[in-house]
Amino acid sequence: MNSKQEHDRSCGIKALVAALLFLACLLLGGVATASDDDHHEAETRVVELSEAGLANAALSTALAGPGELDQQVTLYGKLLPEPTSVSHIRARYPGVVSGVKVHIGDTVKKDQLLASIHSNESMREYQLRAPFAGMVIAKHAGPGEFVSDQVLFQVADYSQLWAELQVFPARIRQVNAGQTVVIASSGESFSGEVRSLVPAGNGLPYARARVLVENSAGRWTPGVFVEGRVQLESRPAALAVDNRALQELDGDIVIFVQTSPHRFEARTLQLGERGRGFSEVHSGINPGERYVVENSYLLKAELEKSAAGHGH
Repeated sequence: MNSKQEHDRSCGIKALVAALLFLACLLLGGVATASDDDHHEAETRVVELSEAGLANAALSTALAGPGELDQQVTLYGKLLPEPTSVSHIRARYPGVVSGVKVHIGDTVKKDQLLASIHSNESMREYQLRAPFAGMVIAKHAGPGEFVSDQVLFQVADYSQLWAELQVFPARIRQVNAGQTVVIASSGESFSGEVRSLVPAGNGLPYARARVLVENSAGRWTPGVFVEGRVQLESRPAALAVDNRALQELDGDIVIFVQTSPHRFEARTLQLGERGRGFSEVHSGINPGERYVVENSYLLKAELEKSAAGHGH
């Protein structure tokens, strides 16, 4: 082999080595970049708070472990008065109204005078009085007016109302007399029990769960639509977390696990059955791990703020 061939061979080997080194650098650079991305992705699911931040957040925590799943079913209906609590008061004999003592909206006591009527038959005056304590909800009489057998007043006692909730066939086996139910509407709520379950009648495809609602304070109005949350039997779960701890993040249900005094990790949960206070957990947190219950939304907000900053 002459010197020129040796020189060409040496140059070829050097070029091959250089190419291999360049390729190796590319591969190593790529792996490092991927590793950095993975590290960045992991870090975006972690929140670290200073001592002052931790104090200001006022987080409360709990340990993941066994729990009771309180089940409930939500029904809808409306409030109705007891039929016998509305009285339609008529003139007993034809005559002329000589005086009216009440107005619509007045509250009256039992036997309170409503009106006086001069009878055309006996030529004497007789009185109409409230049959029970309640409210005047209608008035169809005025002084000097001739009356016969028409309704002159309606007096209603709304101190107790009935919530009639619709129970369709899919729920009928879950609802029974004696179950606790919370009636709610427009920020008001009342805890009672299902007194009875009766057919709706008139060919309607549901039953009526009837709940007596105490209304001595007058907070409820007949005819208003309500929801009723019927408490079903609870069941144990091997691993459960407080529903107040659950947050939605990037389409996942997450919980913030406290991995050190100032460090919180957002974990995606696979949930099972959800109860009123606790939810069953299949994966995402281990028994004995500590998680944030109250104010976990502050940690979620911190993550979202951090993600928005990285986006810019």
